[in-house]
Amino acid sequence: MKPLSTIAVAFFLLSSITLTKELQGSETSPARPNILFIVSDDHGWGDLPSNWDKTEVRLPTLEALAASGVRFPNYHTVPLCGPSRACMFTGQYSTENGMWRGPGQQPLGSPGYRGIKRDVKMLSEHLAEAGYKTGAFGKWHMGALEGEVPNDRGFDEFRGFLAGAHSYWITPARSKFMHNRQPDRTSKGHATELFTGWAEKFIRESAAKDAPFFCYLAYNAVHGPLRIDESKPASAPEAWVKKALDRGVSFVRSDYVAILEHMDHNIGRLVRLLDELNVADNTLIVFVSDNGGCTMEDGSLGGNFPGNNGPLRGGKATTYQGGLNVPFMMNWKGRLPQGMVSDDRVMHCDIFATLLDAAAIPIPEMNGENPVRGMSLLPHMVSAGKESIPERTMVFELWGNIGVRKGDYKLWSQVSRDHSPDWDALVAELEHTDLALFDLGKDIAEENDLRTELPEVYASLKSELIDHLSNVNGEYPGGGSRLGRSGDNRTTSDSTAKSTPTRPSRDPFFKNRDRNGDGAITLEEYIGNPKGRNVPALTRRFKQFDSNGDGKLKLDELK
Repeated sequence: MKPLSTIAVAFFLLSSITLTKELQGSETSPARPNILFIVSDDHGWGDLPSNWDKTEVRLPTLEALAASGVRFPNYHTVPLCGPSRACMFTGQYSTENGMWRGPGQQPLGSPGYRGIKRDVKMLSEHLAEAGYKTGAFGKWHMGALEGEVPNDRGFDEFRGFLAGAHSYWITPARSKFMHNRQPDRTSKGHATELFTGWAEKFIRESAAKDAPFFCYLAYNAVHGPLRIDESKPASAPEAWVKKALDRGVSFVRSDYVAILEHMDHNIGRLVRLLDELNVADNTLIVFVSDNGGCTMEDGSLGGNFPGNNGPLRGGKATTYQGGLNVPFMMNWKGRLPQGMVSDDRVMHCDIFATLLDAAAIPIPEMNGENPVRGMSLLPHMVSAGKESIPERTMVFELWGNIGVRKGDYKLWSQVSRDHSPDWDALVAELEHTDLALFDLGKDIAEENDLRTELPEVYASLKSELIDHLSNVNGEYPGGGSRLGRSGDNRTTSDSTAKSTPTRPSRDPFFKNRDRNGDGAITLEEYIGNPKGRNVPALTRRFKQFDSNGDGKLKLDELK
Protein backbone atom coordinates (compact mmCIF):
# COMPACT_ATOMS: atom_id res chain seq x y z
CA MET A 1 0.00 0.00 0.00
CA LYS A 2 1.26 3.48 -0.85
CA PRO A 3 1.94 5.85 2.05
CA LEU A 4 -0.97 8.16 2.80
CA SER A 5 1.07 11.24 1.82
CA THR A 6 1.77 9.79 -1.64
CA ILE A 7 -1.91 8.99 -2.16
CA ALA A 8 -2.87 12.50 -1.07
CA VAL A 9 -0.44 14.13 -3.49
CA ALA A 10 -1.56 11.86 -6.34
CA PHE A 11 -5.21 12.66 -5.64
CA PHE A 12 -4.39 16.35 -5.49
CA LEU A 13 -2.66 16.22 -8.89
CA LEU A 14 -5.55 14.26 -10.42
CA SER A 15 -7.99 16.82 -9.07
CA SER A 16 -5.84 19.56 -10.58
CA ILE A 17 -6.05 17.93 -14.03
CA THR A 18 -9.82 17.62 -13.73
CA LEU A 19 -10.10 21.20 -12.53
CA THR A 20 -8.04 22.47 -15.45
CA LYS A 21 -10.53 20.88 -17.86
CA GLU A 22 -13.42 22.48 -15.98
CA LEU A 23 -11.79 25.91 -15.98
CA GLN A 24 -11.32 25.79 -19.74
CA GLY A 25 -15.09 25.96 -20.06
CA SER A 26 -17.12 25.16 -23.13
CA GLU A 27 -15.97 25.33 -26.72
CA THR A 28 -17.40 28.84 -27.01
CA SER A 29 -15.61 30.25 -23.94
CA PRO A 30 -11.95 31.38 -23.85
CA ALA A 31 -9.66 28.39 -23.36
CA ARG A 32 -7.13 30.23 -21.23
CA PRO A 33 -7.60 33.04 -18.73
CA ASN A 34 -5.81 36.36 -18.75
CA ILE A 35 -3.37 36.73 -15.85
CA LEU A 36 -2.60 39.95 -13.98
CA PHE A 37 0.31 39.16 -11.65
CA ILE A 38 1.11 42.02 -9.26
CA VAL A 39 4.14 42.03 -6.94
CA SER A 40 4.80 44.62 -4.25
CA ASP A 41 8.30 45.15 -2.85
CA ASP A 42 9.34 44.76 0.82
CA HIS A 43 5.65 44.86 1.80
CA GLY A 44 5.44 43.37 5.28
CA TRP A 45 2.79 40.88 6.44
CA GLY A 46 1.45 43.36 8.99
CA ASP A 47 0.72 46.08 6.42
CA LEU A 48 -2.13 44.22 4.79
CA PRO A 49 -5.10 45.27 6.95
CA SER A 50 -6.92 41.94 6.61
CA ASN A 51 -3.79 40.24 7.96
CA TRP A 52 -3.21 42.67 10.84
CA ASP A 53 -5.90 45.10 11.91
CA LYS A 54 -3.42 47.12 13.98
CA THR A 55 -1.84 48.67 10.90
CA GLU A 56 -2.77 52.25 10.02
CA VAL A 57 -2.35 51.50 6.29
CA ARG A 58 -5.56 51.70 4.26
CA LEU A 59 -5.65 49.52 1.14
CA PRO A 60 -9.26 49.46 -0.07
CA THR A 61 -8.50 47.87 -3.46
CA LEU A 62 -6.51 44.99 -2.02
CA GLU A 63 -9.01 44.51 0.77
CA ALA A 64 -11.82 44.32 -1.78
CA LEU A 65 -9.87 41.78 -3.83
CA ALA A 66 -9.29 39.70 -0.70
CA ALA A 67 -12.96 39.98 0.32
CA SER A 68 -14.08 38.73 -3.09
CA GLY A 69 -11.24 36.22 -3.53
CA VAL A 70 -8.88 33.99 -1.57
CA ARG A 71 -6.29 35.17 0.95
CA PHE A 72 -3.40 33.04 2.25
CA PRO A 73 -2.03 34.37 5.58
CA ASN A 74 0.41 31.43 5.71
CA TYR A 75 2.27 32.13 2.48
CA HIS A 76 6.09 31.81 2.61
CA THR A 77 8.91 33.07 0.40
CA VAL A 78 12.67 33.65 0.28
CA PRO A 79 13.40 36.87 2.22
CA LEU A 80 15.15 38.76 -0.60
CA CYS A 81 13.86 40.35 -3.81
CA GLY A 82 15.74 38.48 -6.57
CA PRO A 83 15.57 34.93 -5.15
CA SER A 84 11.90 35.36 -4.24
CA ARG A 85 10.94 36.38 -7.77
CA ALA A 86 13.07 33.61 -9.25
CA CYS A 87 11.23 31.00 -7.17
CA MET A 88 7.83 32.33 -8.25
CA PHE A 89 8.91 32.20 -11.90
CA THR A 90 10.59 28.75 -11.81
CA GLY A 91 8.65 26.68 -9.27
CA GLN A 92 11.90 25.76 -7.54
CA TYR A 93 13.82 26.67 -4.41
CA SER A 94 16.56 29.27 -4.73
CA THR A 95 19.08 26.55 -3.90
CA GLU A 96 18.03 24.87 -7.16
CA ASN A 97 17.15 27.49 -9.76
CA GLY A 98 20.50 29.29 -9.56
CA MET A 99 19.34 32.53 -7.93
CA TRP A 100 20.76 31.68 -4.51
CA ARG A 101 21.13 35.40 -3.86
CA GLY A 102 20.30 38.56 -5.80
CA PRO A 103 21.70 38.65 -9.36
CA GLY A 104 25.26 39.89 -9.78
CA GLN A 105 27.41 41.29 -12.56
CA GLN A 106 29.76 38.32 -12.85
CA PRO A 107 29.52 36.78 -16.33
CA LEU A 108 28.21 33.27 -16.86
CA GLY A 109 30.86 30.74 -15.85
CA SER A 110 32.83 33.08 -13.62
CA PRO A 111 33.39 32.69 -9.87
CA GLY A 112 30.42 33.84 -7.82
CA TYR A 113 27.98 33.92 -10.74
CA ARG A 114 24.37 33.95 -9.61
CA GLY A 115 21.34 33.92 -11.83
CA ILE A 116 18.51 31.71 -13.04
CA LYS A 117 20.02 28.75 -14.86
CA ARG A 118 19.72 28.86 -18.63
CA ASP A 119 18.20 25.37 -18.79
CA VAL A 120 15.43 26.40 -16.37
CA LYS A 121 12.25 27.50 -18.15
CA MET A 122 10.51 30.47 -16.56
CA LEU A 123 6.78 30.99 -16.16
CA SER A 124 6.78 33.72 -18.81
CA GLU A 125 8.41 31.37 -21.32
CA HIS A 126 5.79 28.69 -20.71
CA LEU A 127 2.98 31.21 -21.19
CA ALA A 128 4.53 32.75 -24.30
CA GLU A 129 4.86 29.31 -25.88
CA ALA A 130 1.19 28.67 -25.09
CA GLY A 131 0.16 31.74 -27.09
CA TYR A 132 -0.04 34.42 -24.39
CA LYS A 133 0.77 38.06 -25.09
CA THR A 134 3.33 38.81 -22.39
CA GLY A 135 4.27 42.13 -20.82
CA ALA A 136 6.48 43.00 -17.82
CA PHE A 137 6.29 46.43 -16.21
CA GLY A 138 8.32 47.70 -13.26
CA LYS A 139 11.11 46.03 -11.36
CA TRP A 140 12.78 42.97 -12.92
CA HIS A 141 15.75 42.03 -10.68
CA MET A 142 16.15 38.56 -12.21
CA GLY A 143 19.28 39.33 -14.22
CA ALA A 144 20.65 42.12 -16.40
CA LEU A 145 23.14 40.22 -18.55
CA GLU A 146 22.62 38.86 -22.04
CA GLY A 147 20.19 35.96 -21.83
CA GLU A 148 18.70 37.19 -18.54
CA VAL A 149 16.59 40.26 -19.35
CA PRO A 150 12.78 40.03 -19.75
CA ASN A 151 12.86 39.93 -23.56
CA ASP A 152 15.21 36.93 -23.33
CA ARG A 153 12.85 35.18 -20.95
CA GLY A 154 9.51 35.11 -22.73
CA PHE A 155 8.27 38.69 -22.53
CA ASP A 156 7.10 40.46 -25.68
CA GLU A 157 7.35 43.84 -23.99
CA PHE A 158 9.25 45.22 -21.02
CA ARG A 159 9.24 48.69 -19.51
CA GLY A 160 10.92 49.28 -16.19
CA PHE A 161 14.30 48.78 -14.55
CA LEU A 162 16.55 45.75 -14.26
CA ALA A 163 18.22 46.28 -10.88
CA GLY A 164 16.97 45.91 -7.32
CA ALA A 165 16.15 49.52 -6.46
CA HIS A 166 15.30 52.80 -8.17
CA SER A 167 14.12 56.24 -7.16
CA TYR A 168 10.38 56.88 -7.51
CA TRP A 169 10.57 60.24 -9.27
CA ILE A 170 11.63 59.74 -12.87
CA THR A 171 13.13 62.31 -15.25
CA PRO A 172 14.82 61.64 -18.60
CA ALA A 173 18.14 62.67 -17.09
CA ARG A 174 17.72 60.67 -13.88
CA SER A 175 16.51 57.24 -14.83
CA LYS A 176 17.72 53.70 -15.42
CA PHE A 177 14.45 52.70 -17.04
CA MET A 178 14.47 50.48 -20.09
CA HIS A 179 12.02 49.94 -22.93
CA ASN A 180 12.67 46.40 -24.05
CA ARG A 181 16.45 46.25 -24.55
CA GLN A 182 17.08 49.98 -24.94
CA PRO A 183 17.41 52.80 -22.37
CA ASP A 184 14.23 54.84 -21.93
CA ARG A 185 15.24 58.51 -22.31
CA THR A 186 11.76 60.00 -22.44
CA SER A 187 9.67 58.85 -19.47
CA LYS A 188 9.02 61.16 -16.56
CA GLY A 189 6.69 61.12 -13.58
CA HIS A 190 6.13 58.83 -10.60
CA ALA A 191 7.26 55.23 -11.04
CA THR A 192 4.05 53.73 -9.62
CA GLU A 193 1.93 55.73 -12.05
CA LEU A 194 4.22 55.01 -15.01
CA PHE A 195 4.18 51.25 -14.38
CA THR A 196 0.41 51.27 -14.02
CA GLY A 197 -0.06 53.32 -17.18
CA TRP A 198 2.12 50.97 -19.21
CA ALA A 199 0.26 47.95 -17.84
CA GLU A 200 -3.06 49.60 -18.67
CA LYS A 201 -1.97 50.23 -22.27
CA PHE A 202 -0.78 46.64 -22.60
CA ILE A 203 -4.04 45.23 -21.22
CA ARG A 204 -6.16 47.41 -23.51
CA GLU A 205 -4.22 46.38 -26.60
CA SER A 206 -4.14 42.71 -25.61
CA ALA A 207 -7.84 42.56 -24.78
CA ALA A 208 -8.61 43.73 -28.31
CA LYS A 209 -6.89 40.62 -29.70
CA ASP A 210 -7.85 36.97 -29.59
CA ALA A 211 -4.87 35.80 -27.52
CA PRO A 212 -4.92 35.86 -23.69
CA PHE A 213 -2.50 38.18 -21.88
CA PHE A 214 -0.01 37.76 -19.07
CA CYS A 215 0.66 41.12 -17.44
CA TYR A 216 3.45 41.04 -14.85
CA LEU A 217 3.32 44.27 -12.84
CA ALA A 218 6.17 44.52 -10.35
CA TYR A 219 6.01 47.75 -8.37
CA ASN A 220 9.04 49.03 -6.48
CA ALA A 221 6.59 50.13 -3.79
CA VAL A 222 7.44 50.03 -0.93
CA HIS A 223 11.21 49.49 -1.35
CA GLY A 224 13.54 52.32 -0.35
CA PRO A 225 14.40 55.13 -0.83
CA LEU A 226 11.80 56.36 1.64
CA ARG A 227 11.72 59.56 3.68
CA ILE A 228 12.26 59.01 7.40
CA ASP A 229 14.22 62.25 7.88
CA GLU A 230 12.58 65.68 7.49
CA SER A 231 15.53 66.93 5.46
CA LYS A 232 14.77 64.45 2.64
CA PRO A 233 12.12 64.68 -0.10
CA ALA A 234 9.20 62.26 -0.01
CA SER A 235 9.08 59.32 -2.42
CA ALA A 236 5.27 59.38 -2.45
CA PRO A 237 3.29 62.24 -4.02
CA GLU A 238 2.86 64.93 -1.34
CA ALA A 239 -0.94 64.72 -1.52
CA TRP A 240 -0.77 61.10 -0.40
CA VAL A 241 1.72 61.92 2.36
CA LYS A 242 -0.61 64.68 3.58
CA LYS A 243 -3.54 62.23 3.71
CA ALA A 244 -1.52 59.97 5.98
CA LEU A 245 -0.29 62.78 8.24
CA ASP A 246 -3.76 64.33 8.50
CA ARG A 247 -5.21 61.19 10.01
CA GLY A 248 -2.41 60.83 12.56
CA VAL A 249 0.18 58.60 10.91
CA SER A 250 3.61 59.35 12.39
CA PHE A 251 6.09 61.29 10.28
CA VAL A 252 8.49 58.33 10.20
CA ARG A 253 5.77 56.09 8.75
CA SER A 254 4.06 58.70 6.58
CA ASP A 255 6.05 58.27 3.35
CA TYR A 256 5.95 54.48 3.68
CA VAL A 257 2.18 54.46 4.25
CA ALA A 258 1.61 56.92 1.41
CA ILE A 259 3.63 54.79 -1.04
CA LEU A 260 1.52 51.73 -0.23
CA GLU A 261 -1.77 53.58 -0.43
CA HIS A 262 -0.78 55.25 -3.70
CA MET A 263 0.07 51.79 -5.10
CA ASP A 264 -3.30 50.44 -3.97
CA HIS A 265 -5.06 53.32 -5.69
CA ASN A 266 -3.25 52.50 -8.94
CA ILE A 267 -4.10 48.81 -8.69
CA GLY A 268 -7.70 49.98 -8.45
CA ARG A 269 -7.31 51.62 -11.87
CA LEU A 270 -6.51 48.23 -13.38
CA VAL A 271 -9.30 46.40 -11.57
CA ARG A 272 -11.78 48.92 -12.96
CA LEU A 273 -10.20 48.58 -16.39
CA LEU A 274 -10.85 44.82 -16.43
CA ASP A 275 -14.54 45.53 -15.76
CA GLU A 276 -14.62 48.25 -18.40
CA LEU A 277 -13.17 45.87 -21.00
CA ASN A 278 -15.53 43.04 -19.94
CA VAL A 279 -12.62 40.68 -19.26
CA ALA A 280 -12.82 40.51 -15.45
CA ASP A 281 -14.63 37.15 -15.54
CA ASN A 282 -11.73 35.65 -17.46
CA THR A 283 -8.82 37.29 -15.63
CA LEU A 284 -6.98 35.73 -12.71
CA ILE A 285 -5.50 38.41 -10.44
CA VAL A 286 -2.57 37.47 -8.19
CA PHE A 287 -1.13 39.85 -5.60
CA VAL A 288 1.91 39.02 -3.49
CA SER A 289 4.83 40.73 -1.76
CA ASP A 290 8.31 39.56 -2.67
CA ASN A 291 9.63 39.38 0.92
CA GLY A 292 9.10 40.69 4.43
CA GLY A 293 9.26 44.35 5.36
CA CYS A 294 12.36 46.21 6.47
CA THR A 295 12.30 47.38 10.07
CA MET A 296 13.80 50.21 12.09
CA GLU A 297 15.59 47.83 14.43
CA ASP A 298 19.33 48.30 14.85
CA GLY A 299 21.24 46.12 12.41
CA SER A 300 18.24 45.46 10.18
CA LEU A 301 19.65 43.51 7.24
CA GLY A 302 17.25 44.92 4.66
CA GLY A 303 17.83 48.58 5.49
CA ASN A 304 16.28 50.81 8.15
CA PHE A 305 12.76 51.52 6.93
CA PRO A 306 9.50 51.47 8.92
CA GLY A 307 7.94 48.24 7.66
CA ASN A 308 5.40 46.32 9.70
CA ASN A 309 5.55 42.53 9.95
CA GLY A 310 2.83 42.33 12.61
CA PRO A 311 3.61 39.86 15.41
CA LEU A 312 6.34 38.16 13.41
CA ARG A 313 10.01 38.25 14.37
CA GLY A 314 12.64 39.65 12.00
CA GLY A 315 12.18 41.06 8.52
CA LYS A 316 13.72 41.28 5.08
CA ALA A 317 16.90 39.19 4.57
CA THR A 318 16.23 37.01 7.64
CA THR A 319 14.63 33.58 7.69
CA TYR A 320 12.57 34.41 10.74
CA GLN A 321 8.86 34.56 9.90
CA GLY A 322 9.00 38.33 9.44
CA GLY A 323 11.18 37.76 6.40
CA LEU A 324 9.38 34.68 5.03
CA ASN A 325 5.67 35.27 5.70
CA VAL A 326 4.14 37.98 3.47
CA PRO A 327 0.81 39.11 1.93
CA PHE A 328 -0.65 36.84 -0.77
CA MET A 329 -4.08 36.64 -2.39
CA MET A 330 -5.81 35.54 -5.59
CA ASN A 331 -9.00 36.76 -7.20
CA TRP A 332 -10.84 35.31 -10.19
CA LYS A 333 -14.31 36.74 -10.57
CA GLY A 334 -16.92 34.02 -10.71
CA ARG A 335 -14.36 31.21 -10.52
CA LEU A 336 -12.86 31.40 -7.02
CA PRO A 337 -14.75 31.57 -3.71
CA GLN A 338 -15.46 34.98 -2.23
CA GLY A 339 -13.85 35.83 1.08
CA MET A 340 -12.03 32.52 1.54
CA VAL A 341 -9.17 32.64 4.04
CA SER A 342 -6.93 29.59 3.83
CA ASP A 343 -4.66 28.78 6.74
CA ASP A 344 -2.91 26.05 4.77
CA ARG A 345 0.84 26.58 4.41
CA VAL A 346 1.78 27.57 0.87
CA MET A 347 4.90 29.02 -0.74
CA HIS A 348 6.47 30.93 -3.62
CA CYS A 349 6.92 27.86 -5.87
CA ASP A 350 3.15 27.31 -5.84
CA ILE A 351 2.55 30.47 -7.89
CA PHE A 352 4.42 28.92 -10.83
CA ALA A 353 2.37 25.72 -10.64
CA THR A 354 -0.95 27.48 -10.05
CA LEU A 355 -0.61 29.85 -13.00
CA LEU A 356 0.45 27.05 -15.33
CA ASP A 357 -2.54 25.01 -14.16
CA ALA A 358 -4.91 27.94 -14.69
CA ALA A 359 -3.50 28.33 -18.21
CA ALA A 360 -4.05 24.61 -18.95
CA ILE A 361 -0.30 24.03 -19.25
CA PRO A 362 0.99 20.76 -17.73
CA ILE A 363 3.07 21.31 -14.60
CA PRO A 364 6.49 19.75 -15.27
CA GLU A 365 8.09 17.38 -12.78
CA MET A 366 11.53 18.82 -13.44
CA ASN A 367 12.86 22.23 -14.42
CA GLY A 368 16.39 21.84 -15.68
CA GLU A 369 18.21 19.33 -13.49
CA ASN A 370 16.16 19.85 -10.31
CA PRO A 371 12.54 19.10 -9.35
CA VAL A 372 9.61 21.50 -9.53
CA ARG A 373 8.51 22.05 -5.93
CA GLY A 374 5.35 24.04 -6.57
CA MET A 375 1.82 22.67 -6.31
CA SER A 376 -1.27 24.12 -7.96
CA LEU A 377 -3.55 25.80 -5.43
CA LEU A 378 -6.57 25.78 -7.76
CA PRO A 379 -8.17 22.55 -6.48
CA HIS A 380 -7.85 23.83 -2.92
CA MET A 381 -9.40 27.20 -3.77
CA VAL A 382 -12.21 26.00 -6.03
CA SER A 383 -13.25 23.41 -3.45
CA ALA A 384 -13.40 26.20 -0.84
CA GLY A 385 -10.71 24.42 1.13
CA LYS A 386 -12.31 20.96 1.16
CA GLU A 387 -9.27 19.69 -0.73
CA SER A 388 -6.50 20.60 1.63
CA ILE A 389 -2.88 21.25 0.68
CA PRO A 390 -0.82 18.12 1.48
CA GLU A 391 1.63 18.83 4.29
CA ARG A 392 5.10 19.55 2.93
CA THR A 393 8.51 20.38 4.28
CA MET A 394 9.44 23.84 2.98
CA VAL A 395 13.11 24.80 2.82
CA PHE A 396 14.39 28.39 2.65
CA GLU A 397 18.05 29.37 2.42
CA LEU A 398 19.62 32.77 1.95
CA TRP A 399 23.38 32.97 2.21
CA GLY A 400 23.59 30.89 5.35
CA ASN A 401 20.20 31.90 6.76
CA ILE A 402 18.20 28.68 7.10
CA GLY A 403 14.47 28.24 7.61
CA VAL A 404 12.72 24.85 7.41
CA ARG A 405 8.99 24.59 8.10
CA LYS A 406 6.74 21.55 8.33
CA GLY A 407 3.36 21.96 9.95
CA ASP A 408 3.75 24.17 12.99
CA TYR A 409 7.38 23.24 13.52
CA LYS A 410 10.26 25.25 12.15
CA LEU A 411 14.04 24.91 12.19
CA TRP A 412 16.09 28.08 12.07
CA SER A 413 19.79 28.88 11.95
CA GLN A 414 22.21 31.46 10.69
CA VAL A 415 25.51 29.89 9.70
CA SER A 416 28.55 31.26 7.93
CA ARG A 417 28.09 32.88 4.52
CA ASP A 418 31.23 31.11 3.33
CA HIS A 419 29.37 28.01 2.13
CA SER A 420 26.52 29.14 -0.14
CA PRO A 421 26.17 28.00 -2.88
CA ASP A 422 28.51 25.06 -2.16
CA TRP A 423 25.68 22.92 -0.83
CA ASP A 424 27.92 19.99 0.10
CA ALA A 425 30.07 22.33 2.19
CA LEU A 426 26.92 23.74 3.81
CA VAL A 427 25.80 20.19 4.62
CA ALA A 428 29.15 19.52 6.28
CA GLU A 429 28.74 22.71 8.34
CA LEU A 430 25.18 21.86 9.33
CA GLU A 431 26.16 18.36 10.43
CA HIS A 432 27.80 19.83 13.55
CA THR A 433 25.58 22.94 13.92
CA ASP A 434 22.77 23.18 16.45
CA LEU A 435 19.68 24.75 14.90
CA ALA A 436 16.77 26.26 16.81
CA LEU A 437 13.38 24.51 16.78
CA PHE A 438 10.20 26.58 17.18
CA ASP A 439 6.54 25.62 17.46
CA LEU A 440 4.87 28.41 15.48
CA GLY A 441 1.42 27.27 16.55
CA LYS A 442 2.26 28.34 20.10
CA ASP A 443 5.21 30.68 19.56
CA ILE A 444 4.72 32.86 16.49
CA ALA A 445 7.43 35.24 17.76
CA GLU A 446 10.03 32.41 17.62
CA GLU A 447 11.34 32.91 21.14
CA ASN A 448 11.37 29.41 22.66
CA ASP A 449 13.90 26.91 21.31
CA LEU A 450 12.48 23.38 21.72
CA ARG A 451 15.46 21.50 20.27
CA THR A 452 16.28 19.62 23.46
CA GLU A 453 12.62 19.11 24.39
CA LEU A 454 11.57 17.58 21.06
CA PRO A 455 14.65 15.67 19.88
CA GLU A 456 12.77 13.43 17.43
CA VAL A 457 11.08 16.36 15.67
CA TYR A 458 14.40 18.19 15.56
CA ALA A 459 16.29 15.21 14.15
CA SER A 460 13.65 14.54 11.51
CA LEU A 461 13.55 18.12 10.22
CA LYS A 462 17.33 18.43 10.24
CA SER A 463 17.61 15.21 8.28
CA GLU A 464 15.15 16.53 5.68
CA LEU A 465 17.15 19.77 5.38
CA ILE A 466 20.37 17.84 4.82
CA ASP A 467 18.63 15.52 2.38
CA HIS A 468 17.52 18.51 0.34
CA LEU A 469 20.88 20.25 0.25
CA SER A 470 22.71 16.99 -0.47
CA ASN A 471 20.57 16.32 -3.53
CA VAL A 472 20.69 19.75 -5.17
CA ASN A 473 22.19 19.64 -8.65
CA GLY A 474 24.39 22.71 -8.49
CA GLU A 475 25.79 22.49 -12.01
CA TYR A 476 25.21 25.49 -14.22
CA PRO A 477 24.89 24.78 -17.98
CA GLY A 478 27.84 26.31 -19.78
CA GLY A 479 29.50 27.45 -16.61
CA GLY A 480 30.38 24.45 -14.49
CA SER A 481 29.39 24.59 -10.85
CA ARG A 482 28.55 27.86 -9.10
CA LEU A 483 30.83 27.29 -6.15
CA GLY A 484 33.17 30.14 -6.97
CA ARG A 485 33.65 32.81 -4.32
CA SER A 486 36.24 35.50 -3.83
CA GLY A 487 39.64 33.92 -4.28
CA ASP A 488 38.23 30.79 -5.95
CA ASN A 489 39.77 30.28 -9.39
CA ARG A 490 37.82 27.21 -10.52
CA THR A 491 36.19 28.88 -13.52
CA THR A 492 37.41 32.25 -14.66
CA SER A 493 36.61 32.77 -18.33
CA ASP A 494 33.96 32.31 -20.97
CA SER A 495 35.98 29.38 -22.30
CA THR A 496 34.69 27.29 -19.41
CA ALA A 497 31.55 26.65 -21.43
CA LYS A 498 33.70 24.41 -23.63
CA SER A 499 35.62 22.75 -20.84
CA THR A 500 34.69 20.05 -18.38
CA PRO A 501 32.70 21.58 -15.52
CA THR A 502 34.30 21.48 -12.11
CA ARG A 503 32.10 19.41 -9.81
CA PRO A 504 31.78 20.02 -6.08
CA SER A 505 33.32 17.53 -3.73
CA ARG A 506 30.90 14.65 -3.12
CA ASP A 507 32.61 13.42 0.04
CA PRO A 508 30.22 15.09 2.54
CA PHE A 509 27.24 13.90 0.50
CA PHE A 510 28.61 10.34 0.37
CA LYS A 511 29.27 10.30 4.10
CA ASN A 512 25.78 11.61 4.82
CA ARG A 513 24.08 9.02 2.59
CA ASP A 514 26.16 6.01 3.64
CA ARG A 515 23.95 5.45 6.68
CA ASN A 516 25.36 2.03 7.62
CA GLY A 517 28.97 3.00 6.96
CA ASP A 518 29.66 0.07 4.60
CA GLY A 519 31.41 2.23 2.00
CA ALA A 520 28.61 2.05 -0.56
CA ILE A 521 25.25 3.79 -1.12
CA THR A 522 22.13 1.85 -2.07
CA LEU A 523 19.28 3.37 -4.07
CA GLU A 524 17.24 3.69 -0.87
CA GLU A 525 20.08 5.53 0.87
CA TYR A 526 20.63 7.75 -2.19
CA ILE A 527 16.97 8.84 -2.28
CA GLY A 528 16.76 9.42 1.46
CA ASN A 529 13.35 10.45 2.75
CA PRO A 530 11.11 9.98 -0.34
CA LYS A 531 8.31 12.24 0.87
CA GLY A 532 8.07 15.24 -1.43
CA ARG A 533 11.07 14.12 -3.51
CA ASN A 534 11.11 13.37 -7.23
CA VAL A 535 11.87 9.67 -6.80
CA PRO A 536 11.83 8.74 -10.53
CA ALA A 537 14.35 11.48 -11.36
CA LEU A 538 16.62 10.48 -8.46
CA THR A 539 16.38 6.83 -9.54
CA ARG A 540 17.47 7.75 -13.06
CA ARG A 541 20.39 9.74 -11.70
CA PHE A 542 21.40 6.84 -9.44
CA LYS A 543 21.46 4.47 -12.42
CA GLN A 544 23.60 6.93 -14.38
CA PHE A 545 26.17 6.98 -11.57
CA ASP A 546 26.02 3.18 -11.11
CA SER A 547 28.49 2.42 -13.90
CA ASN A 548 28.89 -1.29 -13.09
CA GLY A 549 25.18 -1.87 -12.50
CA ASP A 550 25.63 -3.56 -9.13
CA GLY A 551 22.95 -1.44 -7.41
CA LYS A 552 25.46 0.31 -5.16
CA LEU A 553 27.49 3.49 -5.50
CA LYS A 554 31.09 3.70 -4.37
CA LEU A 555 32.67 7.11 -3.83
CA ASP A 556 34.66 6.91 -7.06
CA GLU A 557 31.46 6.25 -9.05
CA LEU A 558 29.74 9.21 -7.42
CA LYS A 559 32.70 11.46 -8.22
